[in-house]
Amino acid sequence: MARLNILIAGIGGQGIITMGKIIAEAGSYSNTKVLVAETHGLAQRGGGVNIHVRIGEVNSPLIPLGKADYLVGLEATEVLRNLSYASKSTNIIINSYVVRPVLPKVRILSLNEILQRLRGLKVYVVNANEIAIKAGNPKALNAAILGFMFGLGAFEGLISEDSFVKALKYESNIKAFKLGQSMKVFIK
Repeated sequence: MARLNILIAGIGGQGIITMGKIIAEAGSYSNTKVLVAETHGLAQRGGGVNIHVRIGEVNSPLIPLGKADYLVGLEATEVLRNLSYASKSTNIIINSYVVRPVLPKVRILSLNEILQRLRGLKVYVVNANEIAIKAGNPKALNAAILGFMFGLGAFEGLISEDSFVKALKYESNIKAFKLGQSMKVFIK
């Protein structure tokens, strides 16, 4: 059986923990082993949140440094903070959304500056917030990213589309998943 390591990073309130739970639930519908671990600090004050999702033949929930197959940033800057989990072969998926840091005097990086720092890596840029709004639920950005990942083939042989649809439950989430899935691949 295949193995897949996904590190999901973002800030509090983006549905990161929910995204991990959706993958785990979809995995159970496909009879696939999924382990999930949360690491977060001041999530309710805009702090960073990370979810480790390991699928298939794995024995521990935390992804070793440099071993993520996918690094997903629901907030673009969080990808930079978690690059130690990536390698040259990691697929990096960035939501084109940057949030001003809560600390004063901290300069906000633009998406272009973030992409410059990721030069030489395999990076996909997705406007998940826009997809979620099109789907009728601004909070469905995590479903849009999951759909995009599914369209890339990330879950092939591990979790079926029907399992994701069942786990997403709500019509707007399913619509965001389908819109994300049908996005044309764009590598920066």
